Amino acid sequence: VPPGFTIDYFVEDLPRARFMRFTPTGDLLVSTPRDGGAIRLVERDANGDGRADGVRTLLEGLNVPHGMDFMGDWLYIAESDKIVRVRFDAERRIIQGQPEVVVSGLPGGGNHSTRTLRFGPDGGMYVTVGSSCNVCEEEDERRAAMLRYAPDGSGYELFASGLRNSVGFDFQPETGDIYATDNGRDLLGDDFPPCELNRVVRG
Repeated sequence: VPPGFTIDYFVEDLPRARFMRFTPTGDLLVSTPRDGGAIRLVERDANGDGRADGVRTLLEGLNVPHGMDFMGDWLYIAESDKIVRVRFDAERRIIQGQPEVVVSGLPGGGNHSTRTLRFGPDGGMYVTVGSSCNVCEEEDERRAAMLRYAPDGSGYELFASGLRNSVGFDFQPETGDIYATDNGRDLLGDDFPPCELNRVVRG
């Protein structure tokens, strides 16, 4: 690392951790889709020792939970075949009630089974779904694509297609432009084809 920098563990024993999202109070949510189908809360470093103050399980038994985001006091979670939301009290670090389904029937499983979820500056809920296979023509238009919904799950729109597996994406804070990774096909070597960072344009 550069002079003046160090690397150390913030938290250990999070098997197969996948995606992260900070809560409004500075704790860190981590999805472990293949370790109990869980969302775990990593407590912020309140005592200043450079380590997380603890880990607790918020939810478990979900179907490959991956991407997460907040809208109001709702925590939204992208499972392999649906989007759920649950009330979340960030101050008390607890969920309230049971998760409710806002989008059902997403194409689940396949070669890419994780789903990523973010709310855009327009208030829309953006969801990415990876391709079902390595090299093929998809039969479901929602595969290898970015979808858009209203927060209640209504208003489905195929926002952009031709995205093999955009696991990570975010919004440029000043322009609102969407930038997304796109993971290239497998089995052609470590460096080919090159993966991409794309600006995703509606339509």
